[in-house]
Amino acid sequence: MKPASTHEASASATGYLFQCRYALLAGLQAIAKSPQLEISIEKFDDVGFEVDGEPTQLIQTKHHVGKLGNLTDASVDLWKTLLIWAKRVAEDVEAPFRIKFVLLTTGLAPDGSAAAFLRMRERDEAAADQLLLQTAVSSKNKENAAAYHIYATLPEDLRQSMLKAILVLDGSPNIVDVGDEIARELVHAAPRDQVDHLVERLEGWWFGVVIKALSGAGPSAIPVLAIDQRVDELREEFRRDALPVDYASAYPSPTVVAELDKRPFVKQLRRIEIGPRRVEFAIRDYYRASEQRSRWAREELLVGGELESYERQLVEAWEPRHAALVDELAPGCPSGEKVAAGQLLYKWVENEAQFTLRSVRDRFLTHGSYHILSNRYAVGWHPEYQSDQDDPSDGGTG
Repeated sequence: MKPASTHEASASATGYLFQCRYALLAGLQAIAKSPQLEISIEKFDDVGFEVDGEPTQLIQTKHHVGKLGNLTDASVDLWKTLLIWAKRVAEDVEAPFRIKFVLLTTGLAPDGSAAAFLRMRERDEAAADQLLLQTAVSSKNKENAAAYHIYATLPEDLRQSMLKAILVLDGSPNIVDVGDEIARELVHAAPRDQVDHLVERLEGWWFGVVIKALSGAGPSAIPVLAIDQRVDELREEFRRDALPVDYASAYPSPTVVAELDKRPFVKQLRRIEIGPRRVEFAIRDYYRASEQRSRWAREELLVGGELESYERQLVEAWEPRHAALVDELAPGCPSGEKVAAGQLLYKWVENEAQFTLRSVRDRFLTHGSYHILSNRYAVGWHPEYQSDQDDPSDGGTG
């Protein structure tokens, strides 16, 4: 039983992810034609388009993993959908004149079936109705019993108006293919070799927005124009002379903070008696810069040794300042004077140092990169910072 339930849970999770991913694709496609629309998930239906809180299109999504699925006249997928829509029509007879009902499925409607007669082409609502009524009367499928009853008891004019509002989109892309279609929608938003990275960032933003909508932490409907705005922001980040910024607001987990607290760059700060709050800021910026630089490297966005050039720029700005600090201290001066001198140098890093890597001017990159260099003892704050390198309690130089 366990493998079966695990498979069912996986299929269910994939179905929800498919809904969310398809909603993003639908939103992208709506930008040009219907920018006034808003998208909701699990509000009116699996996916819905609305204006001023009123639905204009309701989409049922049916995703199948490992098997094709089909829309025969007794299909559970078909009748579950009809049950939902028939209930709505029974309560609101005008609904079919305001709302388009869409059944989107990776399965196929056999030729001559009711679902096949409700496709975009070669439609025949009367033939579909006849087949559905026959099935409702003759089928013994208990899972569909409630749907059979409500459909068969709807007045004929309501059934016909509902069927006229229904569109079946069978043989639709699966969850992977929808990702490919999203990429095709965005092919001109980034250099061709970076489109996949742009899609990854857009979907990361989108799933965050959807989670807020579903949890009540944000609006229940997401404007199509919000998607357009996010694409514009990403397009700007993915200009050929730009670098995308992903970690400007990131925070390390408590476990990561505890690990980073042992690193040499933190020991250097404590040697010049930097307070705990400023050490927290340093750990945060070290984390942000490390993660961002690593991602740029993984995605091969940095070219021609530009990160090495950036670090050299930082080191060369630090060198004369540290040398002046050492020169200004009298031989044999008290340790307190050395600490005070190191604090002044570190204040320059905190408050004044600002170096741009290509298009990125974010403070965390300069500040965090200095801590990355400090972690390797390429720079330091105390006049005698290099003496720490031989201390086995350093915690490494990573």
